[in-house]
Amino acid sequence: MKLSEGGNILIISLYVDDLIFTGNDENMFEEFKKSMKKEFNMSDLGKMHYFQNEKGIYICKKKCKIC
Repeated sequence: MKLSEGGNILIISLYVDDLIFTGNDENMFEEFKKSMKKEFNMSDLGKMHYFQNEKGIYICKKKCKIC
């Protein structure tokens, strides 16, 4: 988690080889993606979407075939 002086926040979650990040500042998103791409070979699969049904909430990346 990263907090800026202006109250903006970036929250990052890592699971095996997948990164998910969220927050309230688009500039922080872009800065984070740039720094990660400099250091690691990675691709951007775009925004995630969430869905809710009677079983709960799940998230989906459009380019993945499991959703």
